[in-house]
Amino acid sequence: MMLQLEPFRKRHIPELFKWFSSERDVLIWGGAALSWPLKRRPFIDLIKRHRGTNPDREIWAVIRDGDMVGHFQIGFNRRLKTAALGRIALAPHLRGQGLSAPLLVLILETAFQRAWVHRVDLMVYAPNAPAISAYQRAGFVLEGTRRQTTPYGDEIWDTHIMSILRPEFDKRTERE
Repeated sequence: MMLQLEPFRKRHIPELFKWFSSERDVLIWGGAALSWPLKRRPFIDLIKRHRGTNPDREIWAVIRDGDMVGHFQIGFNRRLKTAALGRIALAPHLRGQGLSAPLLVLILETAFQRAWVHRVDLMVYAPNAPAISAYQRAGFVLEGTRRQTTPYGDEIWDTHIMSILRPEFDKRTERE
């Protein structure tokens, strides 16, 4: 059950798109910048924009036994010593099987491998309770809530801001 990383490529796009079956799924996962149905071009453009030796964003495919089972993106801000996580996804058929913990460890190790990163943060919509629980179990702290940020149908969702600091991550990894 070893999870491995490889750069997200065009060949991963069809598998990723299979994981989302509705506008709500896409909005909860990818935010308001993505449209439904998902389109290849924005992902291809994203891949092209963030190539090179020192990109400000990394886009990853998480692989297990040769298959893509997860996806995430990390945006880096060297000045603020921050890594911002986004678009974290686990293949639907694997949810609820205990993979979120090793996935989040892998994501945090990837972010904190840069010595200058002091803080890793993310935003998550309030209706995404499974993700919020997984982030808390991984050591993320709820810092605050941006109230009623995102309308969807008859609802208006809150956005939670969560983070973990390097000393907190280091302490957690020492125990394991």
